[in-house]
This record gives sequence, structure tokens and C-alpha cells, in this order.
Amino acid sequence: MLNNIKPYYIISGLELNDNNRGTAALGYGAFFFLHKFHGTIDLTPIRIFIYIRPWKLRFRKPKKETLNVGNKAVVLRNFYISFFDYWIFKNAPFLSKLTKTARILKKVSFAAAINGGDGFSDIYGTEAFEHRLFITRLALKKKIPLIILPQTLGPFKDNSNLETAKAILKYASKIYVRDDKFISTLSSWQIPFELTKDLSYYMKPEKVDIETKPGAIGLNISGLCYSNEFKDLSGQFDLYPSLIFRIINYFQKKNKHIYLISHSYNYDNPEISNDDLQATRDVYNKLKDKTNVQLIDRNLNAPQTKYIISRCDFFIGTRMHACFAAIFTKTPLFGLAYSYKYEGSFRYMGLENNYTSILNIKEDQIDDVISKIDDKYVEYLKNN
Repeated sequence: MLNNIKPYYIISGLELNDNNRGTAALGYGAFFFLHKFHGTIDLTPIRIFIYIRPWKLRFRKPKKETLNVGNKAVVLRNFYISFFDYWIFKNAPFLSKLTKTARILKKVSFAAAINGGDGFSDIYGTEAFEHRLFITRLALKKKIPLIILPQTLGPFKDNSNLETAKAILKYASKIYVRDDKFISTLSSWQIPFELTKDLSYYMKPEKVDIETKPGAIGLNISGLCYSNEFKDLSGQFDLYPSLIFRIINYFQKKNKHIYLISHSYNYDNPEISNDDLQATRDVYNKLKDKTNVQLIDRNLNAPQTKYIISRCDFFIGTRMHACFAAIFTKTPLFGLAYSYKYEGSFRYMGLENNYTSILNIKEDQIDDVISKIDDKYVEYLKNN
């Protein structure tokens, strides 16, 4: 499939410094995955940026960046294209070949789409779905081979979005999925696919100088759920803060050390309604009894966060990729599921009893969630 005469490939949605360490983990994992399964060792990854205001280019990333991916240095090239050039490429067929956009794309062997791991869907709204399709649409326009990297596909509430997804999936050269949630639809469309591990599996942990006590309990608090104001998911987590305080109290009674671990956050400029660290700080500050509770208040990257989670004896996570970090480092865990994507992934990995939905839970259901955590924690203690 790959044409080595064409020196470039694009990982759509690549951002190793994304606020969401899960999204960043997908980027790290994508390099390892593509090197292993698609022979990209001699190809150069690129990113394309469209700019509207030339005077702001002084703030852009350098044209070349050397990324440390595990023990390998990867050189990433960034291309900056004016909106005028891109507009001609899209709207003037007779002139499009003369554009910088076309010249760059002519050298691209293939595009690989991450879509945020669960963004090939309209669960976060149509705008978010469309936003992730920029490179994918370029690939379709120029007939560049497209790889759908391991992710959750769907669901789709809007039929027009479903038709868009169908057209893209039918075009794709290779489709990987990390769970079985969309398999029946792919089969009905007669589209071949391969079921495999999430990309974050391939990201190596990076040691960091934070010590954890024996018997450490890791707890990831989602800013999305805690704020209860995030886009289409708002208003569905009224009792999430109460649940978090109950979980902390549960382990305090067992005299265990609890580490509050953020997984999606901006250390200097928190994202309103979606910042784990902001939510975690609020929880920590509101605790009347802070005995054995430690707030991890550090700006850690994705591999470092995976390392901290791996140092826990038992982990409770709300963010999907915080849970993946535990699963892929063989850390016993329990997941607090806030969306559709958990079911397929946990079932695929034989952990269908290690999570529960927290969507719209009621006061009388909190005891049930604590009971399920207790069951898995007791099971862990018996086996260790």
C-alpha cells in the first residue's frame, strides 16, 4: 500500500502535547503502531496548518520538530499554508495543481486518522465530528490511501453524519477498531476491518520522580463529569462529585493511600468544564479530612502519567485512557463509564464486570457503585 517514492505520511489529529493525555497517548502509540505494521521507519511524518493571519506566524511551531518517542527520535515536519492557497486548492480545479497544498499532498504516501480515539462519531456534536475530518477529506480529494487507526467508531445520532462516516469507511484502505461496538454496522456495509488494541497500548511509560506508598489507590477525576457542563453531555452527572467523595472516604476507612491523578488538563490555562486538574484541586480543597490523600499537582506528559498509574496497586478511573493506562500496565482497576465507548473496550479485554455507567445516577445508586468497587477491590486483595 505504501509508496516509498513519496516521502511523507500524515497522522491526522497528532498532538503529543494535547491537554488530554489520552489523545496524546494515541499520538505516541500511532508512531509505534505504524512503524510496526505499516513500515514507516523511512518515511517522514508531517502536519499541515492553514493560517488566516500571516502576522501571527511568529507564534507557529518550528518547521521541523524532533520528537522523543520511546527511545527513538522522530523528525516531524510542519507545513504552513495560507487560507488563500487552500481556498484555490478546494475551489478552483484548473489552478489547484499550482498550489502549495497540492504540491505537499502529492508527496504523501498515506494518511492515518486517529480522530481522538472516539471522535469518529457525533456524540460530542456534529461540529466536533467535522473538525476531526480535515485531513481525511484532503485524503479523499487527492485519492491518498487512508488508514483508520484503532478507535471506537460511532454512534451517530444524525443520519447525514452516518452517511458521511459510511463514505469515508468505504474509501479507507485499512480500518482498525479497538472494540466491537460498530462491527455489526461495518459487516452490514461489507467493509473489512481488524480488531486490535487501542493505540495507547503501544506507548511506553516514562519514569517520573513521584513515589507511591505500598497499597496505593489511584483515582482519576474527570473534569467533564465534575463540572457537568460539557457540551452535549452536560446535566448528566449531578451526583458525580458526591460519588467521588464517597470513593475517597471508602479507601480512607481502609487506611489506604489515595493518589488523585489527572488525565486531561492544561496546567497553566484550565479548560472550563473539562479540566481534570481543576476538578481534582477542588475535590482536594473541599475534603474536610485529607488523611492519606495526595494530590498529584504536576504537569506530566502522557507517558509519565501512564507510569504513575502503573505504580498504583488499584485504580479507579473515569477518563477512558486513564483506564487504558491501568489495563495496559496490568494494574487492577474499576472504570466509571460516562459514555458508550467503555462497554465495547472493556468487554473486548475481558473486563465487562470491571466498570459501571455513571450516566444520570441517582442518590440511591451511589451505594451500588461503591459496592461494585468493593467487590473488585476485595477480589484484587484475595489474588495478591
